Parts: sequence; C-alpha cells; structure tokens
Amino acid sequence: LLQLGDGTVLQVDASEIPDPPAISFVHDIPCLNGMWDDHTEHWKGLSVIVICGNPIAAKYWPLLYRYSKEHQWQGTKNKWNDWWVVVECYCQGSPEQFWATFSVKGEHMKYTTIIQKLRDIRMSVDSRIAEQACREFGATFDANFTYQRGGQEYVMTKVSAIVKRYTELTRKV
Repeated sequence: LLQLGDGTVLQVDASEIPDPPAISFVHDIPCLNGMWDDHTEHWKGLSVIVICGNPIAAKYWPLLYRYSKEHQWQGTKNKWNDWWVVVECYCQGSPEQFWATFSVKGEHMKYTTIIQKLRDIRMSVDSRIAEQACREFGATFDANFTYQRGGQEYVMTKVSAIVKRYTELTRKV
C-alpha cells in the first residue's frame, strides 16, 4: 500500500511498477524539488513514474522498488540518496539562499561539487554529534552503542551508526 499526499491509497502490484527511470536532475534542481514530495507546496503534480494515473513523488520510489525490483533499484539508489540530500538543503530556505551557498563568483557550482560539499557538511555535523554522544553517555557509551555480528557484540565506531543510535536514544537531531 502506498498513500499519496492527496490521500489516495494505492494497492500496487509488482507488475505495475516500471523499471527505475533513467533520469538526471544535474541541470534542473527546481524540477527535482517539484517532483520530490507530494506533501509540500513545491509539489508540481508531475513525475516520471505514474501508476494507475497517479504521479508518484520521488520520495516514495524506494518503497516501490525495495520489494519488487531491488536488483534494478541498486543502480538508482545512490542517485536517489544524492537527490534526497540536495532537496533537503534546497528546501531549508529559498532557491536564492541555496544558490548563494552553492555559487562561486556568481556562477552556480556543478552538481557533483554541490553533492560533495553537502557530504562534507554532513560528515562534519555527524562527527560533532558522535562526539556529543560520547560526552553525554560517558561511561555508558559502550553499553548503549553496540551492534551484533556473528553472535558477538561490538562497540560502534562508524560515525553514521553512532549518530543514528544517538538519535534513536535521545530523539534529538
């Protein structure tokens, strides 16, 4: 079941799901923003994926492909993650604010440069959060930030895993 922004609930059969689209938003971030989320004022009511006459917002695509075409989705998954990061930043302010951040000498940065800058920002933020988790949990860090593998318990060292657990434990971030 897939519930769309207008309240429509779709019971989608795997045979109705098209192959992941070969699409790029490298030169049109506003188009990506307009296709991303049907719960926002940015939604334009258009998508390259249409099921039963309903345009499917890009944010739902992983739900469509996770169970029916996982192997095909692998080729699009990384692009989709990059789109999510770009849209998240693009929607935090106005388009003018976005381009003020991602321009050099009045010229918009290339898409790959924007992605890299956003990754760098995310890594910096995540590092600060992981350090905060270590400080806040102190002596109990090792007990709260563990994972299981092969029947063994290990203390987390991967920053993104620490951030995810910290968020789960504190509902912060």
